[in-house]
Amino acid sequence: MVRLFEVRDFVAEEWPHVLIWDLFVGRYIWLDGERRGVFTPHSVLLTNLIGPPGRMLHFLTCVLTGKVLPPTVEEVA
Repeated sequence: MVRLFEVRDFVAEEWPHVLIWDLFVGRYIWLDGERRGVFTPHSVLLTNLIGPPGRMLHFLTCVLTGKVLPPTVEEVA
């Protein structure tokens, strides 16, 4: 990894990945899980480590828990 960070193109590619996936998508997964009542730590961790597979894991978790669609007004109240 140290040798990869010496390559300028790798660093230019890695930082957008970190900013987009780790911060924005990880935050989205966490907030979505809080809103729907879905367990999210495993999805956020995988998103921070790898990226896109974490988002897919969150989707699969929502499907398996039966909370694919956002909650209705009656469920929230």
